[in-house]
Amino acid sequence: MLGNRAEEAAKSVFEAVGVNPSPDQTEQIAKIIEQAMIQAYRDSAESCAKVAQQCCSPDLDLAHKIAEEIKRSNIALIANLSSMR
Repeated sequence: MLGNRAEEAAKSVFEAVGVNPSPDQTEQIAKIIEQAMIQAYRDSAESCAKVAQQCCSPDLDLAHKIAEEIKRSNIALIANLSSMR
């Protein structure tokens, strides 16, 4: 799924700049886009974990549990996305 979206994005970029790339070039650009999407998700999840810790500061144990659950979910999602390649 993520790989398909990255490939579609790569094709859209090539169309926008009027280039007809080789299949290898398309694959390389799709991987770059896919890695950027994964990193953006990681950054977003990390940001959410930080917000959860800050907003729940009176109950640090709860904030820690929320942050850990977000991290576990993030790891599982990344593993699932990576296996879909």
